Amino acid sequence: MTDRNEDRVRKHAYAIWEKQGRPDGEDLRHRSDAEAELRGEPTKANEQAREQIEEIETATGATGVPFPPPSMASPD
Repeated sequence: MTDRNEDRVRKHAYAIWEKQGRPDGEDLRHRSDAEAELRGEPTKANEQAREQIEEIETATGATGVPFPPPSMASPD
């Protein structure tokens, strides 16, 4: 791994760690997740988030696609 890629992985792992509340002892998982995310692969955290979104969509009937904003033009 090049120094540039190593730096990207390190920074991304740090961001994951902060986002998850700075838990102790999970540095290897954060690094692994960072590497996978930077390669475009799904991670366990991403899969869990996707499952939560699907559950919410099922419960609320939402589609996850935002509605366009109403037109500002008057209906003359």
